[in-house]
Amino acid sequence: MTLRQTIQAASEKAADLITKLSATSNQAIKTRENLFADLSNELSHYVEIEEQHLLPLLRKHAETKDLAADALKGNKDLRAALEKLSGQSKDDDAFLEALADLKKGFQQYVRNERKELLPAILKVLTDEEAADMATGIEDAVEEARKADRDEKREEAAQAKREAEEKERAAAKARARAAKIRKEKRDEKLEELALAKREAEEEKQAAAAKRAAVRTRKAAERAAREVTETVAQVMDEGSTAAEARTHDIAGTLAGRTQKIAADTREAMSVYGDTARKIFGDLQAAKSSPAVSTQVVSEISFAWMDWFGRAARANAQASRQLMRSRSLKDIAEVQKEFATSTMQNWMDRRAAVLRLAQRGSEQGLSPLQAHRSDTA
Repeated sequence: MTLRQTIQAASEKAADLITKLSATSNQAIKTRENLFADLSNELSHYVEIEEQHLLPLLRKHAETKDLAADALKGNKDLRAALEKLSGQSKDDDAFLEALADLKKGFQQYVRNERKELLPAILKVLTDEEAADMATGIEDAVEEARKADRDEKREEAAQAKREAEEKERAAAKARARAAKIRKEKRDEKLEELALAKREAEEEKQAAAAKRAAVRTRKAAERAAREVTETVAQVMDEGSTAAEARTHDIAGTLAGRTQKIAADTREAMSVYGDTARKIFGDLQAAKSSPAVSTQVVSEISFAWMDWFGRAARANAQASRQLMRSRSLKDIAEVQKEFATSTMQNWMDRRAAVLRLAQRGSEQGLSPLQAHRSDTA
């Protein structure tokens, strides 16, 4: 392009942006801001290129120095109008009024440039110099526009990076919130599980305590019943011995039948007691809070006593059947009563000690739990 065409093309770009900006409404704030940014860049580049390429040439020649001063004043006026428009709010009519003043000043600036400035420049320049100047202006314009494009791309890239950074920060915040919610849910589940375990432990401890109490009571009940039975058997034996004193001539077969009946009665009582005891022993044994060893020891003590009592009865029966006098009968009964009572007292003491130990074991988990939570 010629120098004239180059200068005219530069001004036409700015004029086109002014026309587009004048057509916007007060509600199109974003559009106005974008168009004004483009206009501000275009006008700034326009006057800068003119000052770099045209004004220095005008100052070299005496006949064009005044034109250089007028052009510089026009540039200052154009920058002032542009700054005034920049300070206006983009959503009211005052912006359009300031834009109209800028348009009027720019049109006058272009007319002065075409009628006075450009002819004076072409007059002092050769065709080759004019072509070189045109090329320089075109390169400067293109470089300025490329810089604007690069700046916009960088601004867009920066905005994208900022948006991505915000999204990453938001994602981290969401992840932290989700983690906190999960931790709270896990904590509640753990609290519920702990409460369930504590309730189960208290339930087991209570069941163990009841089983231990039943075992102890059963042992005491058995002691009373066996003692009463032994006393009754001994009393009946004494009565029978007294009767035999009056009638020593009674037959041995009659005495033997009586002793056998007494023995069967005693063994029946022992059996009933054993069944009651073993029922509670099995209940205690099923509780995890009571030591299996304690239950086994109680069972062994009970069975040992029961076996001893049964053997003592059988031995006494055999000895009575072999008795030939009232004295023999009295000796057998004395020995039976002594051994039975001694055996009972020994076993009763052992069972009570074991029952006490089982009670303590049954209560220990509950006591430990209450100590931990106290």
